[in-house]
Amino acid sequence: MKSSLDVLIYAHDGRGLGHVSRSVGIGLALRRLYPRLSVLLVSGCANTAELIGGGALDWIKLPSYRTNVIAGKSSGVMGNSNIDDKLLGELRARNIRDIVDAYRPKVFLADHTPQGKHKELLLSHEVSPETVRVLGIRAVVGDVGKVWSEFSADVFSGTYSNILWYGDSSVAGSAELEHLAAHYGVVPHEAGYVSRLSELGYSGGRSSAEKSLAGVISIPWSGEGTAVLMPKLAQALGGVDKSLGNWKIYMDLSKPDAEEVVHNFSSLEHVAFAQVGPQFLHDLSNARSAIIYGGYNSLTDVMVCKVPSVVLLRGMKDGEQEEHAAILERKSAAVQNVFSDLDVTVEELRDSLRNCIDAEASEFSIKLDGAAEAARYLAALAGVSDVDCRF
Repeated sequence: MKSSLDVLIYAHDGRGLGHVSRSVGIGLALRRLYPRLSVLLVSGCANTAELIGGGALDWIKLPSYRTNVIAGKSSGVMGNSNIDDKLLGELRARNIRDIVDAYRPKVFLADHTPQGKHKELLLSHEVSPETVRVLGIRAVVGDVGKVWSEFSADVFSGTYSNILWYGDSSVAGSAELEHLAAHYGVVPHEAGYVSRLSELGYSGGRSSAEKSLAGVISIPWSGEGTAVLMPKLAQALGGVDKSLGNWKIYMDLSKPDAEEVVHNFSSLEHVAFAQVGPQFLHDLSNARSAIIYGGYNSLTDVMVCKVPSVVLLRGMKDGEQEEHAAILERKSAAVQNVFSDLDVTVEELRDSLRNCIDAEASEFSIKLDGAAEAARYLAALAGVSDVDCRF
């Protein structure tokens, strides 16, 4: 059957936004550089439309997964569709198979694992054998059994032919590349860091000489350490000179505990709260400092915007964020200090924020154009090599 689609991109969902954000960034780059290509994203992430923003990227919504994190370990729970986690995986597997069978994409890009979350990609591997399947892997994988298992290697060898690595070996070294090559039997193509923010054009805001905010703080989802962190953060911001400017805290204000969290800051006139959303990118690009959690997406954002930042860690069992943040703390001026959200002290937060505001985030040699490089790689696999220079 003739293909109806050039590139199909899959990103699983559940807890954070890193997988979907990377996938959106690559999709936006494909549409920007190759506007004549047909590109489609499939994900269950409820925030996908916000992540795409005004970009020209179409997508298909699957029912969402949800996960809880206890003692640093994720586990699936009933999703918003009120369907059991295991059953939802089986149903989504059929959805994805039907999509691949109907569109027959020339190229299929899957983020993180070749089997997909709950093995939901396996059925789709049985159809459209002519599709070139590509696996996308973040800069530091961590101790993720579903990536390093023999099962994942077997699935890859039977259906995939290429790997895109969203990292920079001049920063992280070649150990991760070598590990991936040994495990999957294919030398990955090094793309660099993928920045959705760059594709949306927000990074240009950093060219302004005067920044409108002293700092922005991103708490995209609540974890075990959030209730411990927020009172400390209120004390720390209360001890920062108000003349430095205002602070804005982004979090999900729809959560039941949000009102209690906001109350901790009620006496601080220089601190405001906002709902997690696209406005954060604008504020980040015009801030002199930031507090972020150490996910791939957030780390890439502060590097692109050149914002000196305090990085918090949630202590996940896979160790990915700890390892990645430690690497970037040595290599990037955007990562000033790294702390556990459970163990950081008021004094450490206050002193680190003051240092961030005074710091100069110099130009980096880190490769941050991974979305465009990945787009060029995928377009070539789809049979297109010439970038449309009008865009």
